Amino acid sequence: MSSRDEPFWKNTNQRRRFDERHGRLDVWLDATIYYGLGQQLLLALPSLWVVFQAVRTPVAVSTSAIVSLTAASLTIGLSRLGVVSVGTPWTRIEENSLGLGRDAGYGFLVQRAAVLNTTLGLACFVGAFVDSSGGGLLGSILVAGGLTVGALLALPTVRAAPRTPSLAVRALYYAVSLSVIALYAQVFDFSIGAPTAAFAFGLVCLFVLIDLWMDW
Repeated sequence: MSSRDEPFWKNTNQRRRFDERHGRLDVWLDATIYYGLGQQLLLALPSLWVVFQAVRTPVAVSTSAIVSLTAASLTIGLSRLGVVSVGTPWTRIEENSLGLGRDAGYGFLVQRAAVLNTTLGLACFVGAFVDSSGGGLLGSILVAGGLTVGALLALPTVRAAPRTPSLAVRALYYAVSLSVIALYAQVFDFSIGAPTAAFAFGLVCLFVLIDLWMDW
């Protein structure tokens, strides 16, 4: 076996071991913590920064963020385990290669980052709004968790649709999410917020533009 075959051999064995352990607790932990929460904390870091810089109802925002992170981790974990099957499989980051291809390479990670960032921001701030508007903690949990699960299950199906309706639906979703983030977090009001929040929001917008551009 050549040295060039070694990464493929390792990945194949890792997947085989993963399949052999199916149903065990460590597999669920791998799927929800390593694949789910780990990738989300990495790829959705810009939105997380904006969320925890928010000065409006910070307790409600933090609560919604925890709910959204938990819901996303469980949804990704269920996708990894094959309990739900929507769109492209949720692969490991190191299984992607260089390039900006639509279905492979780091372009795929940018697409995933666009979805995770906008979903996290939308769920957090809508959940916080529900809490502060009288919906209470339970309302916040239901809204933030429901939006997160719904988006992560629906968007892969939307992406697989014909190009024109797929672009239209995703562009609308991104526009609504970015508007909610910008308005609720007041990312451009430097008198009350941190300039780094505006920079992080700009990164999210960049992810979204690249995602839509690759399917244009």
